[in-house]
Formats: sequence, C-alpha cells, structure tokens
Amino acid sequence: MLIWIVILLLSAGTAALLSSVFVPCEAWWFIVRILLLFLAAYVFWLLMYALFAFVLTSFINKKKPVTRPHHGFRRLMAETMELIMIVGRIRAHGEGLERIDRKKPFLLVANHRSMIDPFLPLTLLKGTEILFVCKPEVLNMPVAGGIAYISGFPFIDRQNNREALKTIFRTVDTIKEEQVSVAIFPEGTRNKTGDPLLPLHAGSFAIAKRANVPIVVAVNRNTEHALKHFIWRRTDVSFKVLDVIEPEQFASLSTQDLAERVRKELEAELTR
Repeated sequence: MLIWIVILLLSAGTAALLSSVFVPCEAWWFIVRILLLFLAAYVFWLLMYALFAFVLTSFINKKKPVTRPHHGFRRLMAETMELIMIVGRIRAHGEGLERIDRKKPFLLVANHRSMIDPFLPLTLLKGTEILFVCKPEVLNMPVAGGIAYISGFPFIDRQNNREALKTIFRTVDTIKEEQVSVAIFPEGTRNKTGDPLLPLHAGSFAIAKRANVPIVVAVNRNTEHALKHFIWRRTDVSFKVLDVIEPEQFASLSTQDLAERVRKELEAELTR
C-alpha cells in the first residue's frame, strides 16, 4: 500500500507540473487534460518502479549462499505483491485470520491454484514474516526470484528426495532460529485440473512436526481467475483459515496421517 500511495502522489505531482506548462483553457478541457496527464504519469511511475525492482534484483548473486536473510527485501516483496493486486484489480478477502496466533511461528498449508496464491497471506497477514517454500524454477523469474532468494525462502527440489529432505531440515532450523513462519503448498505444484485438490505430499508436514509449530490449514478460492481478468475486470479472491492444528494434536500422528487429515479438511471446504 505504501508504494502505491507514493506512486499516486508522484503521479499527481507530475500531472500538476505538466499541466502548468500548457496554456490556459476552458474548465471542461482542463479537467480532461489533467485526468489524462495523471493517467499517463501513473503508468509512467508504475513502469519506473518495475524498472527499479528489476535493476535492484539483477545485482543479487543467486549462486552465493545467503548467510543472513534480508528482512528489507521481505517487506519489499509484500509491498510489491500488494501493489500488483491493486493495479490488477484483485480484491482479497480474509476469513478466520483471527484464529492464527501471529506472535509465534506456524506452518501454513493451503491449496494451490494460481501464481497469485502466495499474495493472499503475505498481504492479508501484513506484518507477519512468512517464508514460502518454492520450486527451484522460481529462481529463474525476474524480480521475484531474486527477492525470494535473498529473503531466505527455502527452495525444494521434489524430484530429488535427498535434496528435498535437506531443505526440510534447513527450513526447520530457520523456523527455530529466526522465529519466522513458513508456508508450503503440499500439492507440490499448481492444480490445473478440474479436481478440487491434487494428492498431498506427506513430507511437507514433517516441517511442523520437527519444528514443533502449529499447522494453519487454509483455502484459496477463485485465484485461478485473477490473472485472466488482470486489470480489465475486478476479481474477488478469498483466503479462509479452516483450522489451526496445535503440535500436541498431531504429536502421535505420522506425516501420512497428518496429510490425510488436512486433505479431508481441504476437500470438504472446496467441494461445498
């Protein structure tokens, strides 16, 4: 929101400055002219911010190990995501957010339908640092890949079980050392089928068991339409917290049993 407000102020200032250069005219044309100038300036400053983000992240060395995650980039990612949602006319609605104890770390698990899915918790739970477990392919994305890397987001290779296990161990260490929350899509990839849910990877829940943190079960809805309607049509998306499973509730459960319990909760909500 802060970046968007700055862009609006810059756009208004630019429009006012440019308008003063033109010769006086009738009131109706002056209003039309100032609106057109503001719109042009708004697009210009959005592009300038995109260029700034691209240049800033292009200097990030993704081959150099991150020894100290950059909290400033984490905030920048959340702000940028909020800006994208505002510009793209994506309106997020949260439900059950009060069930989350944001003073202590948690593992967030949710269904995955769109690239927009991570935007919802990061903007609705503003002020709460959440690291998303990402696929290695994210590293190749401009801007997002660099920010995710320097922010300390875990990257998991599900095709390599050994490396995936190492990532889980490192993620557990990060939760304990930084007291930060982690989010993961246990389906492993975006669900592009007509089914409500893909099979869940039980290994995802090992993070909560090893870190001894609550599991927040949530559902994303309508996010698959957000990019289709981007800018041209408003899209209402929702993020609903279904359950918060405390460590003592799953201490005796295997990761497979835990995955089955979460799957049932997600499917029950998605098929309503």
